[in-house]
Order: sequence, then C-alpha cells, then structure tokens
Amino acid sequence: MKKSMTLVVAACILASCHTATQRTEKDFAGNWIEVMPANPQIIQGVTLNTDGTASSIGMATLKYESWSLNGNKLVLNGKSIGNGQTIDFSDTLDVVRLTPDSLTLERFGTYRIDYYRTTEIPVIVKDKALLDSLKKTEGTGELMKRVYRGTLPAASCPGIVYDITLYNYQHSGDGVFKTRLTYLEAENGQDRTFECCGRQYTLRGSATDKDATVLQFVPFDRDEDTMSFLLEDDKLTLLDRELKPIDSELNYTLQLQPD
Repeated sequence: MKKSMTLVVAACILASCHTATQRTEKDFAGNWIEVMPANPQIIQGVTLNTDGTASSIGMATLKYESWSLNGNKLVLNGKSIGNGQTIDFSDTLDVVRLTPDSLTLERFGTYRIDYYRTTEIPVIVKDKALLDSLKKTEGTGELMKRVYRGTLPAASCPGIVYDITLYNYQHSGDGVFKTRLTYLEAENGQDRTFECCGRQYTLRGSATDKDATVLQFVPFDRDEDTMSFLLEDDKLTLLDRELKPIDSELNYTLQLQPD
C-alpha cells in the first residue's frame, strides 16, 4: 500500500513538473486584472498579446509595451511616465502560479501580485487613471466627454479607424484624450490596433486661419506623434505638422458620435 501511494505521489510531482515546463506564451496571453487591496475601486493590470506586445490597463503613467518568457520568469518592458520625463524599464517577475483564470507573480520572494483573467475590460477601468490625471479647478464646471470616430486613408493599408475620446471640464479648453487606432488588414490580412493617451490642448488659429480652433493631442509617450485637428461644429479634420490642411481629396474628417 505504501509503495502504491509513493508511486501516486511521484506521478503527481512529475505531472506538475511537466505542466510547468510546458508553459508557453499562448498560456499567458490575455487581459490580467489586479484589484488593489487598499482601494477595491481601483482596477489595473496588463494585457499580454500573443505577438509579444503588451499594454497597460488602468495605468496612464505606466505603459507596458512588450513581454517575454525567460524560463519561469515573466519579463515586462515599457515606459514610466511622470515628472516631465519618460523612463524605459524592464521588470522581471517570478511566475508562482498560473491557471486558465489566475496568475500570481512575485519579485524577490516579498512582492506578490495576484491577477485574474478577463475577456473584456470595462471602460471605467481603462479611463480611471487617465481621468485621475485631469485636475479640476474652481469654476470649470462639469466633466464633459466627447467621442470622435472615422476611417482615414493610409499609405500602407486600406485605412485607419480613428476612435478618439476627449475629456475636459465644461469651461476649460484643455483636457485629456485617449486614441484607439485600428490599421485595417495591416498584418497578413489581420487588423492591428494601437492605443495611446495624453494631454489635449486648445489652440487659437491654424496656418491658414487665425480664428480657427485647433485641438492638439500630445501623448504622454514622447515616442508617439503629436496630432492636430481642426475643430468645426461636430467634426475634427486632421491637419499636418505645420497646422495646414492636408492637400488631398481623400477624407481626413472624424465625426462626433451621439451620446
């Protein structure tokens, strides 16, 4: 009987070791959410894509960009944004536990993070950190949200779907933004989507009209391009870097979406 029990235990250990060595990037891919113990209302995490790219969830100043596996370690790379500067970082964490629905990471045996997997990220999760960076001052009124959307031409693919969300207080011309750019059929016939966020400023005058209203989007990540749009009623029209209209008969206009 003891011999049988020993064989069973040994088989379980071998099976466990085999499972650990069989972990692949595909096992880790997905949206991983951490509920902060100090404040359950704040949710943050990371999205790990099968192509090795990564993105932050609920963290506007900590931007994950890529990830990889190194044995039993998960390596997260990205940029830390704050105090007027952007710093590259690489964070190596030990994989303590991985199941289809949960992931536990640890650093130096003291710092531990527990994640759960989710298929969808609520909008409030993605926007909260961004809104936290938008400071309210007296007399600025209520928080406003506007969404502009449209498909603009591109040289390398059939088009780029722009989805831009703006937040600002009612009586303030400046605010914050997030963009979601989807490059249609960009890679082997598949769409590729990229997201970024940053500050939105209102400028008076363009290169061709001193009375024009221009919205300028400056990403937190300095490696991303600043975008400028002419604001007219319920539409935004993309301008070039010199704040001039793009010389083309193609459509460069985004439409304001209904509430």
